[in-house]
Amino acid sequence: MEKLDPVRAQVLAELAKEQGAQLRFMADLDLRLVFGYLTAQFILVGWISAQQSLTLPLIWAILLVNALLFCVIVLLLVRHGRRRHQASLTLRNIDTALQLYDEGAYFDGRIKNPDRQRSRNPLLLYWHPIYIAICSVAFVVVTLLIGLTRIS
Repeated sequence: MEKLDPVRAQVLAELAKEQGAQLRFMADLDLRLVFGYLTAQFILVGWISAQQSLTLPLIWAILLVNALLFCVIVLLLVRHGRRRHQASLTLRNIDTALQLYDEGAYFDGRIKNPDRQRSRNPLLLYWHPIYIAICSVAFVVVTLLIGLTRIS
C-alpha cells in the first residue's frame, strides 16, 4: 500500500465533506418538494370538494396547472437523482484515492463500506423512484377527481 501525501489527503477529505453536505441538502430538498406537492394536491382536493360546480374552462385550467406542476416535480426529482448519483460516485472515487477500500486501511482486516463499491443505476438510487411514484398516484387521483367532478 503506497503512502498518501497528507496535503492531497486533506484536500480529498474536504471534498468528501462538501459532497456529503450536498447529499444531505438534496435529500432534505427532495423531501420538501414531495411534501409541498402533496400539500398542494390536498388543498386542491379540498377546494374542489367545496365547489358546487366548475365551468369547463376552469377545469381545463386547473388540469393544465396541475400537469405542469407534476412535470416540474418529476423533472426536479430525476435531476436530483442524477446529481446525487454523481456525488456518490465522487465520494466513491475519494474513498478509492484515500485507499479506504484497501483491506486493513480503515479497519483491521476489513474494508470501509463495501456496499458503496457497487455501481447503481441513478434512477434507482435513493428514494427518487418512490417519490415519483407517490407524486404520480397523487396526480392521477386528483385528475380523476377533477374529471368526475365535471361529470357529476
